[in-house]
Parts: sequence; C-alpha cells; structure tokens
Amino acid sequence: MNADFIIEGFEVQDARCDVRVSVPDDLRYFEGHFDGDPIVPGIAQLIPLVWRQAKRAWPDLPAPTAIKKLKFLDALRPGHQLTVTLERQSNGLRFEVRRLETLCTRGRLAFD
Repeated sequence: MNADFIIEGFEVQDARCDVRVSVPDDLRYFEGHFDGDPIVPGIAQLIPLVWRQAKRAWPDLPAPTAIKKLKFLDALRPGHQLTVTLERQSNGLRFEVRRLETLCTRGRLAFD
C-alpha cells in the first residue's frame, strides 16, 4: 500500500475550491485501518484532502491554529469518488467531503 489519493479535478473560484478525488484500493492510509474493512482515517482526510488542497488553492494561507466543529459522518472507503469543497473565510476555512450527495466529513480550520 503506497498509493495516494488521485486528484481528478481541481477548480478555484475566488473563495471557493472544489476538488474531485478518487480513493484507490491501495491507498497508503488504509494500512492498519482496518484489515478486511478499510476506511480512510480522519488525519488522512484533514491533511491530504483538506489542508494540502487549501494550500494549493491559496498559497498565502497561514497555518491553522485549531480545528472546529469537526464531524466524521460517514466512512470513506476504497473506490469512493469524492468531492472536497473548501470555502475560504476571513479567519478560517470551512470544508466538506462528500460522496455523491452523502456528506461524509465537515469542519472548519481556524486561523485566529
């Protein structure tokens, strides 16, 4: 297991960024999470899917000081097609991870 998320699309319009992502079967973050029933761990969602994509969209973003209102609502699994939506705000970054119409993860990175 050494594959990373596959970025299928990346679009920035002002304060909004939409990223289309595929979860490969051999995603490196599946190791240890969990044998026979792999899911993407939360930290792998926050760093590669949210923070790295936010920095790609807006390189001037400061380092976050807190994670607020974080909710993991549905598991991300091999083969899933995801949409990550990032919304830049004056003192933070709102994010959502969806699989089709299903909201899987949401939260906010604070910069204050």
